[in-house]
Amino acid sequence: MKTTSRSLFILSLVLGLGLALSGCASAPTEEINATRGAITAAQSDDVRTYAPESLKAAEDELNKALAEVQTQDDRFALSRDYQPASALLKSAKDLAEKANSDAQMNKAKAKTDAETTIALLPQLIEDAKKLLAKAPKGKDTRADLEAMQNDLKLAEEASAEASMALSQEKYLEALAKANTAKEKTTAVTDQVNAAIEKMRGRR
Repeated sequence: MKTTSRSLFILSLVLGLGLALSGCASAPTEEINATRGAITAAQSDDVRTYAPESLKAAEDELNKALAEVQTQDDRFALSRDYQPASALLKSAKDLAEKANSDAQMNKAKAKTDAETTIALLPQLIEDAKKLLAKAPKGKDTRADLEAMQNDLKLAEEASAEASMALSQEKYLEALAKANTAKEKTTAVTDQVNAAIEKMRGRR
């Protein structure tokens, strides 16, 4: 009886240890799949355009988690610990959600900024044209005047391109074109004002 009881006890220990090992040494497969799904969902055109750095942070975190899983897989079963990998997976999933949120926020801001700047351009360009017509004229200023006229032409083209990009919901492109138009127009205005002030100083 004693031998039987001892055998049963040993068998129970072995089974218990086997269950413990199977519970502690299993890779977090479900968490990996869920995190990969979150990352894939975040890899949209909008996120790539408006929150690329946030997306990269999520992808990098997933890679760290997978590397940690591999490290534990390579260890002896008794010494495996997937808790650090699980923590990294959760962090990667949270970062993927943040990337989606950042993209929505950045897209909305780019749209608003583009609309605001584009709305200002017609008047800015018109005022610059009127001011340029009053610029001092002479042999020494002919090349400068032609250059400024060309800049205003480029500003008008950039303004039209900005409006087109806005209509196509390409907000970053629209904002970049609008800012180019604004910068060129402002530069002309500043140059003409400086020339006028210089002429006044000579009188």
